[in-house]
This record gives sequence, structure tokens and C-alpha cells, in this order.
Amino acid sequence: MSTIVSPRPKPAEQQPATPVAPTEAPGEVPPVFAPNDSAAVACLQAFLAEKDWTSGAGAFATLLNQQMQCHRVSLGWVSGQTLRLRVLSDGVLLEEGVALPELHQAMLEAAHQQKMLSWPLLQGADPTSAITMAHQTLSRVQGLSGLVTVPLAQDGVIMGTLTLERTTQVDSLRPISFGQQQAAKVFSNEDLAWLTRLAELMAPALSLRYRLEQPWYERGRGWVESLRLRLADPRERPLRWSVLAFFGIMSFGIGLPLPYQVTATARLEGAVQRVMSAPQDGYLREAHVHAGDVVKAGQVLAEMSDDELQSSLRARAAEAAQHENAFAEAFARGDRAQAVMAQSKLNEARAQMSLIEQQIARLKIVSPFDGVVIAGDLRQQLGAPVKRGDNLLTLAPGLDWRVVLDIDESDIASLSKGQMARLRLAAMPDQTIGLMLNRVTPVARSTPNGVRYEIEALPTGAGAGAKGLRPGLQGVARIDMPPRPLLWRAADRAWQWLSMQAWTFL
Repeated sequence: MSTIVSPRPKPAEQQPATPVAPTEAPGEVPPVFAPNDSAAVACLQAFLAEKDWTSGAGAFATLLNQQMQCHRVSLGWVSGQTLRLRVLSDGVLLEEGVALPELHQAMLEAAHQQKMLSWPLLQGADPTSAITMAHQTLSRVQGLSGLVTVPLAQDGVIMGTLTLERTTQVDSLRPISFGQQQAAKVFSNEDLAWLTRLAELMAPALSLRYRLEQPWYERGRGWVESLRLRLADPRERPLRWSVLAFFGIMSFGIGLPLPYQVTATARLEGAVQRVMSAPQDGYLREAHVHAGDVVKAGQVLAEMSDDELQSSLRARAAEAAQHENAFAEAFARGDRAQAVMAQSKLNEARAQMSLIEQQIARLKIVSPFDGVVIAGDLRQQLGAPVKRGDNLLTLAPGLDWRVVLDIDESDIASLSKGQMARLRLAAMPDQTIGLMLNRVTPVARSTPNGVRYEIEALPTGAGAGAKGLRPGLQGVARIDMPPRPLLWRAADRAWQWLSMQAWTFL
């Protein structure tokens, strides 16, 4: 075993010019290690040079053993809030959980008291300042001349312990007294001070590398154990209240069913809509109403030009008069054949006149019921030609409404006929209108906000007959859903989204 030794100076006459190794006179105290900062850096370099934490810790313990001229250096480390003996010097590696009982107890003794413990006590030390029973037992069992355990701590948390043991080796050719042996092997104040600085240097490096090399489940377990210890600390009152609030919110979100609603945009429409179209080709002459007007049954809404039909009617009337005169003349002559022919033509002319009169009557567009004009402004089209079947006006009953809700595609599966809803229109924000879902249509349409499904609802209950309702009014509806816990709803939405993403990309 190589040993880094810093010998004490001898008188000038006894020192060789270039010593290979210090010589010792019979009865002289063997040289001891003079700790310095370069030796501490060498320990850190030895630890970092290895490929993993265990090998690095073994190299560090071996080098420290050589520097301090110890019999053995042991490293214990806290894993899962349990201190385990992990590494012995000189390349002796222990499996996790294996420990020498007395050595393990000495490590625990220093870790629990969170202070450096040594045995035998230095001169002038207070024997009541710390408990060293485990150290005394280990020293007696192993026959040690010096024993010290240094806690390795970071931010006030004990991460591990470092135990150094020294024994007195008796050389029969160079006998020394027992007192000289003890003086050589007992840890001095300088040794303890240097070991304290070494622990401050090595503890962060050991802790960081150990955490980085741990698997994720070990890190999680360590975090949980650390949290448990902090919660047990009376000084961590804010953390206790935070954790209590967190679990209270989680319990509230998981266990307490809360009513919730599905929100949708809504628009008011007439339950029945009648389209008033052009009865025939022609020109628009007059428009008596426009969109938004309330109309009565039988009221004339618009009129088309009847000039051509009036001309045709007059022509047919003149033709009918001619046939009537021809019939009278033939009847007077007694020409029965001419009389029958004239009468037939007279009847044909009168039928054509009746048809033209009906066409003239249809040129006046009349409201079939009491209602509201919801579409069509013909005042801008007066005199314009229209074709037969062109839509001119749209009417809706004045007191019979329906509400069309635009539902997002993610909510359509949870809705069914008969569910209740509430509506507030932008024109009447202080009035709530009760709704009942009447029809869930399977037809989708694309909008700038995504795919939307239309649901028909009927006003029922409060607000169904409110004054001022007009087709085309828009608002926001809330559909009442069965109570569910808040976090269950969020988890359900997240699961749906994840399932869709997995189906899309996998």
C-alpha cells in the first residue's frame, strides 16, 4: 500500500540531502500525515475520474485511507432515508444492505447527532457534549487506536457518513512504547479540522453524482421521503398548509359531484317558416313591408305589375263579346250549327278570362297568417324583373319559436332529447328563457371555430312568452348536464384527446 507521507523535520545534521524516505530512530514517533488543500483536491479528482458513483467512492476512500494512514476508511450513504454502508477502502465493495454491525451503528450515531464524533476523546474535550457509545464499542471490538466519523451534509441534510479507523501496528524489530503508539495513531485537532473541510468539499459532489445516476423511481422515492421528513418538521408550517390545501382541493375535485353545463351559441328562429315566392314572371311594383315588420293574416305584403295581364284580360273580354254576338245572330237565323260553335268559343273565352283574373289576383302577395317578416327587403328591388319561384319574403309565426344551438363536436355525444337548458339573448340579457332539447340533428357544418352540430330546442317554462322575441336574435345557452366531479370531467376530456392523438399518430 502506497502512503503519502509528510514527515516532520529533523535536525539539520540528521537530514540527508535528497531523502528517498524518512528514517526513524528507535523509539521515535512515526511520521504522520500533514493535511492540506491539495490533498482534498486529489480526493475529489479521484472520485470524479471513475466511471460511476460506486467506483468513484471506492477510489476516494482508498486514497483517503492512504493519505490519513488509516487501517480502513468506510463510506455510508443515505438511500431511502436509511443509512447503508456502501464502500470500504482498498477496493472492497459491499452489496447494498450489507454492513458490519458495529461500524454501521457508529455511522448511525454520528448521523443522528449530526456532528463529528471521535474516539478516544481529545485532550480537553467535554465527554458530555456527545454520545459515543457505538464508537467505543467499535474501537474495543476492532482494537482501534483512533476512530472518527464525519457526517456528509448538504443544506443541513445528512447525505452520508465517512468513518476512518486507525490501529497500532507493532514492529518487533523497532519497538516503541504504548504512549508513542497512541500519539501516532490518535486523530489530532488538525486532522479533524481537515476532515471537516474535506466533507464540505466532497458532500455536494457525492450527492449530485448519486442523484444523477439513480433511476427515475429511486429519485421519486427519495423526493417523497424528503417531503415526508419536511412535513414532520415543525418549522415547515407553510409547507404543511400547502400540502393540506392541495389534498383538500384534490378531494373536492375527485369526490364531490358538481353540476355543470355545456355552453353553446344559440339563435332564435320561427318554428314554422313560410317562403313567399313570385307567382309568375313579371316586375315588382310595390312592397308594403320589409324584414322585421309584424303582419296580420290577409295583409298585402307586395304587389307585382299586372299591365300585361290586364291587356290580356281586355282582349279576352272583347273576344268573348264577339262570340256572344255571333251566337245571338246564328240563333236568330235558326242556324243551329253556327250557334253551337259560337257558344263553344264564348265559353272558351270566358274560361281564359277567369284564368287571367286568377293570375291578376295572385300578383298580390298576401300573408297567410299572423307573423313576422324575418327575411326580404323588396324596397330595393322595385321595378326589377323577377322570375316565377324567386324567393321574395320569409314569414314566421309571431308566437311560435324554436332555438337552434351550435354544439361543439366533442360535446354532441353527451346530449340527448329531453334535456333542459337555459338561454339568455344578447337583446335581453336580464331575461332567462327555459329550453328543452327537441331534436339532436346528425348534420355537421364547418365554421371558423371548428365543426359544429345543430340542436333544436323549444322554449318552455319561464320566459317562453317574453315580449320582444324576434327571429334572428342570438345569445348563449347552457345545457344542464348530470353532476360529475370536476377532476373526472377534466380527466375524461384529457383521455379523449390522448386517445384521438394516439389513433392519429400511432
